[in-house]
Amino acid sequence: MCAPEPGRHAAPQQSGSDMELSEIELPGPLDLQSTLECGQAFRWKQVAGPGARTWYKGVIGPAGVMVTTGGDSRLLVLYEAGTVDRERLTKDISNYFSLDDDLEAIHRFLLDEACSTSLPGQQPVLHQAIRYARGLRILRQEPWECLVSYIISANKNIPAICKTVEYLSDTLGSPAGLGQYSFPSPEALLEASIECVKQSKCGYRAPYIIDAASKVAGKHVDLDALWHLPTGEARQQLLTIKGVGPKVADCVLLFGYHRLDVFPVDVWIARCMSAFYLGRAHITPKQARDEGCKRFGPYAGYAQQILFHYSRNVLKGRV
Repeated sequence: MCAPEPGRHAAPQQSGSDMELSEIELPGPLDLQSTLECGQAFRWKQVAGPGARTWYKGVIGPAGVMVTTGGDSRLLVLYEAGTVDRERLTKDISNYFSLDDDLEAIHRFLLDEACSTSLPGQQPVLHQAIRYARGLRILRQEPWECLVSYIISANKNIPAICKTVEYLSDTLGSPAGLGQYSFPSPEALLEASIECVKQSKCGYRAPYIIDAASKVAGKHVDLDALWHLPTGEARQQLLTIKGVGPKVADCVLLFGYHRLDVFPVDVWIARCMSAFYLGRAHITPKQARDEGCKRFGPYAGYAQQILFHYSRNVLKGRV
C-alpha cells in the first residue's frame, strides 16, 4: 500500500460516549504551544475542541489524543473510548511531556550558569528566552519515530517535515483512534519498499530511511540498547546510519532518549552561540556544541531548545 486507503480518515466523534476525558495534575509549568510548536516534534496540530481552549491533536504511545491545559494545574486529555487503558495512557502522557523534570530547578541552574554574556550592558539572552518559553518541556518521543523524523529534517523546513512524517504514518501506520495513525515500524517501511517511501516526498532521504529501517530491524543498531549506553557510545551507534550526522544524532539523543546533556547545533544555535557567548567569532558547529555543553552542563539540551525557540520567533534576523 503506497497511498492512504479511502475512508481511512473519516472524522471521529468528539463528544458523547465515544470520547473519554482524563485529567493529569501538573507538577510545574507546561506551555503546550512552546513545547509542541518549537520544532522538536512533527505530529501535532491545533484543532477545535470542547470549551474555549486551544487543543492539540497527535499520537502518544498507541493512542491518538487531544490535549489542552486547564490553567497552570491540569493537563486535559481526550481520547477515543476503548482504544487504550486509561492508567497506561496517563503514564505514557506524563512520560511524554517529561512531567518529572523540575523546570524551576532547571531554569535556576541555567540562569546561574549563563549569567555572563559577551555583549556588555545587556541582560544575558537566556534570561529573556526563559521568560518567553517558561513552560517549554523537552519531550520524550518514541526513539524510532524521532530517528526517522530527524533524518527527514535535513534541509527541510518544519511544515515540509510534518507533511512527510504524516504521510508515512497515514499510509503505513496502524489506527490509533481519533482518525490518527501510529508511525510505521521499521518492518512496515521495509515491506513497503523504497518506491513507496519516496511517495512521501522525502526526496533524497528515502535510501537513508530504508537504511535506518534495515539496521534497526536487524538489530545492527539496537535502539533499546541505546538507553543503557553512555552518551558518546550511543551517538557513535546512531552515526552508523546513512543520513545521520552529529546534529541528527544529538537531536535523537535529546528528544528520543532525554539525554539532557547534549546540545544539537543548527544554524540558529550556531548564530546564538557566536553572537551572545563567543564574541561573534566565526565558529564551527563542533565549537558551538562544545561551548554549549561546557556552559550549560547537565541541562544543555534545555538551554539549546529554549534558545532555538526564542531565536526563531523573537530574535529572527537579529542574530
